[in-house]
Amino acid sequence: MTGFVAAITGGAGHLGQSFAHKLAARGVDVAVLDKNAASGEAFAAELVKTYGGKHSFIEADLMQPETFAAVKNAVEMRYGRLDYLVNNAAFYDDTPGWGGPFEAEGYEAWMKVMRVNLLAPFFLVQALHALLKTSPDAAIVNIGTMYAVTGPDHGLYEGTDMCNPAAYTASKGGLLSTTRWLSTVLAPEVRVNMVSPGGIERGQNPVFMERYHKRTPLGRMGKESDVSGMVAFLLSPEAAYITGQHIVIDGGWTAW
Repeated sequence: MTGFVAAITGGAGHLGQSFAHKLAARGVDVAVLDKNAASGEAFAAELVKTYGGKHSFIEADLMQPETFAAVKNAVEMRYGRLDYLVNNAAFYDDTPGWGGPFEAEGYEAWMKVMRVNLLAPFFLVQALHALLKTSPDAAIVNIGTMYAVTGPDHGLYEGTDMCNPAAYTASKGGLLSTTRWLSTVLAPEVRVNMVSPGGIERGQNPVFMERYHKRTPLGRMGKESDVSGMVAFLLSPEAAYITGQHIVIDGGWTAW
């Protein structure tokens, strides 16, 4: 994969960094797309120091429609090509009506979630398609959630300050349908797949974690490294005959 170029949205976040490390280690030049300039620039510099290569940061606020054309122009100017796109960014903030119980979910919060989690991947692909289709092995991986295919067990959250917002689930379910649609429209030049993690361990409430472990056949929550290998595989030439597929990495959660 040496010399290929990948753009990763949410590239300075936990999963985004894991994907970038995996790809950079295989010789891919990574464009780190993120709205946090300080974190994005620092991480891109870390990639260059660790792996060499032409890694760089591109500021990208996916809530703003003008971002899509700006990203395309920046990628074209810096690299002159694009082979891989990972739509990883997801909406999280303190907007009223976000991250609360069913009764408290708000319309404006839903709209923000949809703009980042569902609309942005589609319109970013639309903007970058002209670059991607000229690659000898272009591929897109969208990052979803296991809740795109199953309902949550709300008992996990009882007695904690955690919850499972419907807006997030709906946005990722829509992204799954969009993934399949794009895989047929962009073929044969561009492959499109989706990877959906289960819960990723990041120091959650111990009560929640104990319940989650018992509910999962493999007995633990996931790690970023559990996901990054599959993303790298689906982008690579080894997956040249795979498109329109959905891989759930959940420790067996959805097998029950």
